[in-house]
Amino acid sequence: MSDTNGSENTETDFPSGDDQQHDASHVVPPGQEPHFVTTERGRVVSMAGLAERIVEEFNIEFDEASQALIEADSEAKRRSLVREVADYVMGVESVQLSLSEKARILQYAYSEIFGYGPLDLLFADPKVTTISLENRQGIAVRFGPGAELVPQNNMFEDWHHVRRTIKRLLKDAGAEIRSDIPIVEAGLRINGRAVNVNVVSPPFSADVMADIRVHPAEVIPLVDWVAHGMMNEVATDFLRRLAQSAYGFAIVGETESGKTTLMSTMLSEANLGRELYSVEWAGELLLPEGAHGSKVAWPIGDNPGITFAQRIAEALESQPGAIVLDEVRADEAEAVAPLLSYEHNLRQMWVVRGASDSKRIRSGLSMLARRADSAMSEAMVTRLYERLPFVIVLKRRRDRIELVEIAEWQPSADESGYYDYVPLVAKGWEGLERTEKELCNQL
Repeated sequence: MSDTNGSENTETDFPSGDDQQHDASHVVPPGQEPHFVTTERGRVVSMAGLAERIVEEFNIEFDEASQALIEADSEAKRRSLVREVADYVMGVESVQLSLSEKARILQYAYSEIFGYGPLDLLFADPKVTTISLENRQGIAVRFGPGAELVPQNNMFEDWHHVRRTIKRLLKDAGAEIRSDIPIVEAGLRINGRAVNVNVVSPPFSADVMADIRVHPAEVIPLVDWVAHGMMNEVATDFLRRLAQSAYGFAIVGETESGKTTLMSTMLSEANLGRELYSVEWAGELLLPEGAHGSKVAWPIGDNPGITFAQRIAEALESQPGAIVLDEVRADEAEAVAPLLSYEHNLRQMWVVRGASDSKRIRSGLSMLARRADSAMSEAMVTRLYERLPFVIVLKRRRDRIELVEIAEWQPSADESGYYDYVPLVAKGWEGLERTEKELCNQL
């Protein structure tokens, strides 16, 4: 159900982290307060029960093979089907509702049938960047990339309601909960925004849990990174020249540090089009026009799917001029081996999940390269430094995301064959400053 939840969000700005006390408890199902109405026959029924009755009746009347449901290819047609069922149920129950009560019932039923229940309002909020679902009481939302998670109360009826919503998200993202794959990271678009759904299930957890990341609908210009205090003009000038060069680079940071968002920005600054291929876990990047995108296809039923490594192999068969990966992890070393061994001219840009400390970046990337091909470990490390000569480091602070460093891998002065990690833009007395170190690869 990619991108079917109403009007498209055109928000291009970074969400603010100021709304720390935001509470989405207003999205509780009708009647959960509770709210009762009296039928014409004098019987008292709850709004929640009436809404559930509409959802139940709809599922009875329209299964997935229903021709009417197949032909309902627009939101207006789908809402019409829900309204017809609601009118039938309210007629049977002899219930008279005010216009506002009926509108609320219809919206709840529509969200449960075609959307993601209580999450629909969150997906429509441009400030929302993260939704954490651990259990009915363990639901929290991040309103802005640098904000803290804010607990949410009474959003779901029970944990079964949470599980149904997670399963629906996975289904629309082309994945499913499976006992043989306890961790799934899939993606879809909702309201024009890329949504990453990371689900952990038994035996890795006591029950199904989900961490949902919601990206901006449009590319964030470099000037907006400056406006929100995430970097300064010194950094943006360097990044713009790097993006427009022919050199490869890696963007490194921990989870939710803005790596994918910044990579989309860098791609928008680069002169790349049809020569660019992407390989992604969840399709979160905003690619320039003409680029070729691909993402992991998760196993469904007897279909084995297509792995991250297989997607890389497919991209290389097309002989691209540039390739972007989102994201490379420590356990995917063998997947990137063909990229390090690739002999043709290929610009490489990687999003890498890792610590933002320079010592750990060096050890982490070198270990990744060595594990890619243990028989040629040192050669693979050298190739990684040559193919990704620049490193951009991001970190999520308590109140914001920020760029902390830009560095370059440079051959050691002692001619030992090793490479040094050389900071070129780093924190100074007045924020990010250009260091005294000279560039090895001129921009």
